[in-house]
Amino acid sequence: MNYGLHTPALPKLGRLRKHHLDILADHDDLEEDLIETRIGVHDSNHFEVKLDYAIRSQDKSQYTVDYYFFVPSSLGINKHTYRDEQFFSDMQAYIRFKTPSRSLISLIGELSPIDTIRELATRVRDNQSDPDALQRLSYELRMFGCVVRADVRDRVRSLRDKLGELVGDNAKNEVLRTDAANICNQLVKEIVACIGKWRHLRTDFVDGRLPQSCNETYAYVDEYLSLVVEMRMAAMLRRIDRVEGGLGEELRQARQRAKDLLLSEREYRAGANYSTVTNEHEDDHFVYRQGLLKKFVTSILWLDLSREKEGKSVANIGAAIAAGLAMLFALLATVWASKKYGLNSWNFIAAGVVTYVLKDRIKDWGKNYLGAGFARFLADYSILIRDPIRDTVIGRCRESFSFRDAKDIPEEILSYRRKDAKASIESMAKPEVIMHYSKQVNLRGKDVIERMHLEDYNVNDIVRISLAQFLVRADDPTASIPYFVEQTDSVEPRNFRKVYHLNLIMHLQMKGKKRSRLKRVRVIFDKKAILQLQEVR
Repeated sequence: MNYGLHTPALPKLGRLRKHHLDILADHDDLEEDLIETRIGVHDSNHFEVKLDYAIRSQDKSQYTVDYYFFVPSSLGINKHTYRDEQFFSDMQAYIRFKTPSRSLISLIGELSPIDTIRELATRVRDNQSDPDALQRLSYELRMFGCVVRADVRDRVRSLRDKLGELVGDNAKNEVLRTDAANICNQLVKEIVACIGKWRHLRTDFVDGRLPQSCNETYAYVDEYLSLVVEMRMAAMLRRIDRVEGGLGEELRQARQRAKDLLLSEREYRAGANYSTVTNEHEDDHFVYRQGLLKKFVTSILWLDLSREKEGKSVANIGAAIAAGLAMLFALLATVWASKKYGLNSWNFIAAGVVTYVLKDRIKDWGKNYLGAGFARFLADYSILIRDPIRDTVIGRCRESFSFRDAKDIPEEILSYRRKDAKASIESMAKPEVIMHYSKQVNLRGKDVIERMHLEDYNVNDIVRISLAQFLVRADDPTASIPYFVEQTDSVEPRNFRKVYHLNLIMHLQMKGKKRSRLKRVRVIFDKKAILQLQEVR
């Protein structure tokens, strides 16, 4: 089975609780802009923007995303206290292929990737010096883990949304309750079937006839899949237990099946002597191991980024031009002085000294002038996007950051910022500093499509932004204010939360598309942590 990603050619074989804002375009807009957006809290200090770029042709695709951060000036963030280098240090960028969308049923049907893995294992067993087969086997094992993880995650989210409908007047809606129970039962049934067929491979990898690296890869993916199932079932059980109006017999039975699956996976890992068996004395090891497994399995989707300062060669050219102009001035001045004063005179010597001083100044002035002129057309960083599997460059990214005055911000951005203001003078009461981060991503469609197949021509661009420098400058999270209590006819101190609002407006555009899109999110935080994200329409 083809997951959607290209692998090295081989002869044919058989086939802190996070929360997110899903800010998706309508279908028509998506077809035009070809960009999807999701924003979420990553941890207490970081929030994350994930953009999905869809590649629809073999030509170059160019996406431009402008981030406008409206920061309360009371935090003391400005161009003197928050340098460009600090921003890029606080911002982490990742680019990866989007996990292909495949159902659990398709993974165990005809042309199953499990059959492909078994045939590759046989090929490696017969010829352990075949590097292509070894690489392909490792790839297929890890891709299977990625696809199962993604489908289980998405279906559990969908079930949790369905369970979320059982509130208020719908709390005892038997139709919705039955729907949720059936969805839960079907998901558990498919997981058991898929994982069961996957574990039929285990004998091939523990009999000692394959290279140790192959055995370890299977074990890592197997342990990770077991952990994914347990964690997702736990999330589902927690959501079922919050259903209002009682579970009812069908939903209670569905819960029991999910619980049985969870416990069986925990017992399986213990029996297989895997490390991710919960132990109250090894909580730190559990989290470490979980992260290690996730990185190993999903690493086949990640692209390498090579960042360097842009304009080094241009700066050298500017310096060379300035040096040439300075030298030209020096030679002309020397020729003029020799004719006017003669070579053996004090006047000629004085003219030579003045010429030398001016030559040096002309060189520096020229470098500064030309550098400033060229800088207008340069980004801060240029990033090569490389596919480590095929060892090819599939695109380039350019990044720049600056503080901007309101008068230099496009009017549509300012209007979008002010659209929910209750008064026209509100901006005067809460002055803000504007930071602008611009990112231009160029992807070579041909290279992306050669790596991928079918409709899965999507690339995830992930930007994770730290607010640690903002939090440290904030006031205490609570403020004590005298408050008159009418019932007791007295004034009592009351603690009120002290929060800050950072407004982020994103301008998304694809080259060749007439329309662009604006997205706005309000990040609410205090001195301790990011508290909430709110979409502002």
